[in-house]
Amino acid sequence: MNSSVRNNLFILFATLLLIACGFQLRGEIEANFNSITISGGSSDFGKQLSKRFKQSGVKVFPADGEMAIEILSDGLQKNILSLNSSGLVSEYELIYTVTYRVKNINSTEWSTPITLDLNRQYTFDNENIVAKELEEKRLVRGMKDELIRTMATQISLQKD
Repeated sequence: MNSSVRNNLFILFATLLLIACGFQLRGEIEANFNSITISGGSSDFGKQLSKRFKQSGVKVFPADGEMAIEILSDGLQKNILSLNSSGLVSEYELIYTVTYRVKNINSTEWSTPITLDLNRQYTFDNENIVAKELEEKRLVRGMKDELIRTMATQISLQKD
């Protein structure tokens, strides 16, 4: 069997495995509204949320959108989980919390505040401070992305 046939069979087998396991690329948000207004929260979080809606074809307006989101708070909390025998930190826990509320154009009142939070733990090594700081930044960025996906999905499923 020559190598090109073997490669084609391998690609076919890998594709069949992916299809069989239900793998599916993330799709766009299927919102039941065309425009949204986002206010409050940190500027970075608000920009990322706006970007997520824009990528899905929802227009983001500073005011008078069909839906309005008010981010009441978003922030990171860092806790010490454990210390080593020398009394130095060996593990941290990161908790990112977002509280927001939603209102559609037909409603006069805001929904009850919704709080989402994610937590991650990671080991810390005083010998590799720069690498561990980069790991923490990546974890925080991933947590924000996951919270934004969750928020966008919840908001897009809101009924009129």
